[in-house]
Amino acid sequence: MTAGNPNAPLLRANNLLATCEYYLRHFDGEREVPGLLADVGRCCDEAEEAAASGDEEAAATLAILRSMAATFALRRAALFTVACDFDDEDGTLLDGLGTHDKAGVSGPLATQAIQAARAALDADPTDPLVPLYLGHALTWAGDGDGAVAAYEEAMRRDPGDRCARSNLRYLDAAPGRRPPPSEMSHGGHGFALLRWGFWISNNDWDTGFLLFSSVAEARAHIDEKRYTDDVRGESDEEEWDEGDEEWDEGEDEDEGAKQTLLQIHRPGQRIAEYDLNARTQTGPGGQPLRIDWSDIPVDERWESSLPPGRPLRIDGRLCFYGGQK
Repeated sequence: MTAGNPNAPLLRANNLLATCEYYLRHFDGEREVPGLLADVGRCCDEAEEAAASGDEEAAATLAILRSMAATFALRRAALFTVACDFDDEDGTLLDGLGTHDKAGVSGPLATQAIQAARAALDADPTDPLVPLYLGHALTWAGDGDGAVAAYEEAMRRDPGDRCARSNLRYLDAAPGRRPPPSEMSHGGHGFALLRWGFWISNNDWDTGFLLFSSVAEARAHIDEKRYTDDVRGESDEEEWDEGDEEWDEGEDEDEGAKQTLLQIHRPGQRIAEYDLNARTQTGPGGQPLRIDWSDIPVDERWESSLPPGRPLRIDGRLCFYGGQK
């Protein structure tokens, strides 16, 4: 972050939450997550104090980040204190609080998560993240009807959300047939989405997702981090292609995705996608790798760009902001 950046507290909170999410998604971080969430709270307080009067987008981002922090605190308690499942793939157990948390440790955390999600519910009315998290907290607290309504709202915002759909089935609320993946851009803001594969062990890949307010910002980040280096030379390996086999409702679209992809989302338009591995070149004499950006609209700007620090849930995966402005 640069000195004097008014968005620095929001960006710091975003980065801390990304670390928390990584820990929790890999069933780790029992000791680390509380300290990280405490830092998130301080960053959010600082952002609230520094926010310009009438900046509705910053206020909305702040509400979403607070909701995420409260949900992560509840998720950590369910995973490590109560020893129950709680994730963004399958959700959690109905009335896990009453059935499994005999000491009631997670009760106050569930209340905070529900309150924070309700406060943020309309912060981004096109994104399913907050209603999904509200559904998780209400499910854990034993409010099945409230959870169904929250998951249905998540489905209204993204009919293809796998987790919301799965939880509606779990709560005996038929979600209807899942539509095929949408080719249209997500939400009401323009943004660039970077997706890349990386090793987490000798045998296992993970997939990273980062959001940017402009293509130029994404390019600066990509050129600095050199994401294509890790996957260069994998082109001879067979990659997943959605056209190779019939699309299945249980298919995890991220499995085996070792490409480095840049998507451009323009409100109301089809997603434009660029395979950066296919554009990666080696210069004469083995010079450092570089990406051919010649026909990618790096200088394009949008009337309404994604606000700094704003996370989104896209294709069933939580995506964090990667910019520094």
